[in-house]
Amino acid sequence: MRPITTLARPFVAAPYIIIGLETLRDPGPRAEQVAPTVKPIADRFDWLPTKDPEALVRFQGALSLGTGALLLTGRFRRLTTFLLAAQLVPSLLTEHRYWTEDDPERRASERSHLLKNAGLFGALLMVATEPRRGPRAAQLRRQAHEARIQAAAEAKALRKQTAAEIRNARREAARRVRQARRRRTRPARRAAFALKR
Repeated sequence: MRPITTLARPFVAAPYIIIGLETLRDPGPRAEQVAPTVKPIADRFDWLPTKDPEALVRFQGALSLGTGALLLTGRFRRLTTFLLAAQLVPSLLTEHRYWTEDDPERRASERSHLLKNAGLFGALLMVATEPRRGPRAAQLRRQAHEARIQAAAEAKALRKQTAAEIRNARREAARRVRQARRRRTRPARRAAFALKR
């Protein structure tokens, strides 16, 4: 799965990088497009550093460029995809308002763009919330853990068996030493006994 993910990352990151660069270079057209919707929302939040739609669009462009570059490099994958999904929310709310269009072709085009953005939003949320390791990785991790436990148990049994064999070998060696000493002392005792006679 890793090669497919590596191949797919540039395709997902490219639109964000390109849109981020275009927005940073010339935020005017996009700011005019989203100003009617963004201005009332921005006025409600006091914590925003600026209420200017052009500055907010420029900030979104910088965020888009940064998160697209992070996604391209594969760094902070979960955080990056979550930020990309979060910054799609204003786009979904303010752009591609197909219901306001009178021209049927333009309406169909805007609806298509809205559905594509919604699909991308859903895909990014799925990637951001997927488990860190896939089921195969979890299974391999479990098997490795069980193998470590089994190896530890086998090593413990082997150590016990080796210790018992060493003890038995020492006892056998001590017994043989005692037997050898007895054999050596018997002829000497016999000779001493013979001399006494």
